[in-house]
Amino acid sequence: MENRVNATELREMEDLLRDAIRSAGLDWLLDELDTAIATGVAEEKLLQRRRGASTEEYEALAVAEMGTDTFHRSLKRGATVVVTTRPMSAQERTELHLDALRRLVLELPQIEAESLKTMGSEDDRHRAPVRSVRFVPDEELTGRRDQTHELAARLPEDTRVRLQSLFHEVREEINQ
Repeated sequence: MENRVNATELREMEDLLRDAIRSAGLDWLLDELDTAIATGVAEEKLLQRRRGASTEEYEALAVAEMGTDTFHRSLKRGATVVVTTRPMSAQERTELHLDALRRLVLELPQIEAESLKTMGSEDDRHRAPVRSVRFVPDEELTGRRDQTHELAARLPEDTRVRLQSLFHEVREEINQ
């Protein structure tokens, strides 16, 4: 019996993740996710004249699905590489939400710890010791500078390991 997650379950999972993000006060993260979802997935296509067509008919073939030799032969025959976008699938949207949470909860604290370690090792007796790192979005990109993220609450190692395992399990469930 196959244990595959269907599109409806993926949408429900995405909704639960969005509710969790919103209830944690991370609306800025939802804004970033919504922007990525609206942008879609970029794909390279090879635009070439359809074989045997009497008129100017073209077809777009996915570059990722063709071999290197076929790709180069098509370019020599006048094909053009174009970049198109397509909407994200339910699976891709759910994975995007999971990845964003994993980065925020697990990777960002590691970056902070390494940054503090690096800054603490610099010998400058005239400077006060660095005790925390504040992550501030680039206001040129977001238009908002008031959204900062401080990692005041550190996760105990056993909790971090358990969360890492949960993210991994959920990702495997989605990819089945």
